[in-house]
Amino acid sequence: MSEYSHRTDTICAVKTVIVRGKQIRHWLELQLLDEQGDPLPHQPYRASNEATRCGLVPEFSGQSDGQGVIRLEGLHPIAVTLWLTADPLAEVMQTRRLRATRGEKLREPLYAYSYGPPAPGSRAEKLAREAGNAHHYLRIGQLCDRLPKIKPEWTGNQLPAFHFPDPKFSGFTIAADALNRRHVLEICPFRAWNLVLHHQPEYSMANAYNLGLMADLSYTDVTFKARKQRVLTPAEELRGSVEEFFFRQCLDLSRTPSFPPPTPGGLWPAALVVDVPFSERYTTAVMLDARTVSVPKSEPNIPLRIIEDTQLFYVSNKTQLLVAWRGTSEFWDWLTDAQYQPVLADGTRCETKAPCTQLTNKGKVHFGFLQAFEVAKKLFGERLEEIQEQARDKKLFICGHSLGGALGLIHSAELKDFNPLLYTYGMPRTFTAMAMQYLRFTHYRHINDADLIPCVPPEAELDNWLYQALGPLGPDLGYLWSTGELLASKIVEFGDPYWHHGNPVLFFTAQQTMQSNDTQPAVQGGNDGPRMPQQRVLTRRLAKITKLYLVPSLSDEKSQYASEQQKAFIQSLSRDSLKQYFPPYSNPEPVPIASAPRTIS
Repeated sequence: MSEYSHRTDTICAVKTVIVRGKQIRHWLELQLLDEQGDPLPHQPYRASNEATRCGLVPEFSGQSDGQGVIRLEGLHPIAVTLWLTADPLAEVMQTRRLRATRGEKLREPLYAYSYGPPAPGSRAEKLAREAGNAHHYLRIGQLCDRLPKIKPEWTGNQLPAFHFPDPKFSGFTIAADALNRRHVLEICPFRAWNLVLHHQPEYSMANAYNLGLMADLSYTDVTFKARKQRVLTPAEELRGSVEEFFFRQCLDLSRTPSFPPPTPGGLWPAALVVDVPFSERYTTAVMLDARTVSVPKSEPNIPLRIIEDTQLFYVSNKTQLLVAWRGTSEFWDWLTDAQYQPVLADGTRCETKAPCTQLTNKGKVHFGFLQAFEVAKKLFGERLEEIQEQARDKKLFICGHSLGGALGLIHSAELKDFNPLLYTYGMPRTFTAMAMQYLRFTHYRHINDADLIPCVPPEAELDNWLYQALGPLGPDLGYLWSTGELLASKIVEFGDPYWHHGNPVLFFTAQQTMQSNDTQPAVQGGNDGPRMPQQRVLTRRLAKITKLYLVPSLSDEKSQYASEQQKAFIQSLSRDSLKQYFPPYSNPEPVPIASAPRTIS
């Protein structure tokens, strides 16, 4: 049939021809490999083309061999479409490992989601090219004959676009002119990204970094603005939101999940993640924003400030539960008048009509922070109960920045029986000294250099009887009396002062200085005789500025050498110095670090 005159057109659609001899048949080989280049044996398949659909030949079916190879013979010179049985493929691909290099260059623009393959040069591709074979990078949704059974069950309206780019499950097609050769199909594992988090009493830099990112993510206003303006498309509403990060980016294996830069043109901070089977993905991601809910009629007097500043989100997967409380850009509004007042933390004092949460048997808690937490429980009662229920059988992580750190500490105190692990950043003092003996859970409190927020409320007894007296004047008079008590506390310690909870971790900007002796020439003598040359000490700053990362303890198991050096450093400090650098229940007071003096002639 190489005679090109035998053609049809719209006038003569059919032409009778005589074919002598047997029609030439073709073959096709398809090799199934994972990203590590390992074969996928015994995968059930079926293949179809126009000849099988017309009933000229039976549909091709079978299993891949021990090397993951599927060989089709006796093909007509027309395109062939391959499907793999969904459940066996999904099951085995959840156990296969990713190759380390991903297609990070595809990040720009972040929300384009082109879902390209990882960076070229994989082992499977290299071997295929060397052998003269074709290479294709596919996800399971491009090969499945239907949606596999996903556990936990997939409840979203749309399938995860990275793994299932074709919702119609049309299969993978080889064109007619690509027959008579082997095609290597490199299949992406059926996995998802999870944050690297360590639930342990020792300090973890991975926890500090990832939970710091989560504290930043809690500040997202995307959902609120989208609902308020009603001008964004459903896809645009997700941009930069909690749902976008955990339900889109954490299911996109083409790149590492990341966040928009704080300034235009800046670096995209990427989360520290590990790939897990798709069944262990994040299944819950809920943003709670007080501005998007109706205030109960029973609570008409909730301050607008609290409604504006009450946001948190929680996410969970098979083994972990994470809660991030948001701070506020108007923090100083929380530290005026009655907001300073310490109230009992045993649940006997509350401005809402419902009983307060019992946090400790003794000691007190900051009135304003407790009120904000109680408002959150009124507005999001069912959601906070869901958090408590999930905490029973999952590892619980809580984080927050500024005001969010205070709310995270109160939440941890409520859930202290569930062993919460708390990381906070620039948080204020929240409880008094007597409450500390009842707050027995792991908490690492990060302080950034000269940040003023961790210094408030002051480390002093600030409660007094005037807060409860004289009607509406009580808060103002009590606050004024507290100021006097604060001044007195600088002279003598008394009462139940505000203390910090947790182990301090300090980011400290240190600039070295150098001292040198300067000899001045002798001055002309007077009535008392000739004078000696004068000596004076000169101090000048060195150009290099260092950011120190001071942690009170390191893990002996992870780094014995670092542990020994840490112990030697601690032992070299006097008791006064140790109390200054790592004070319990308080903030470090950094001092300039100077080099040893040396003489310059």
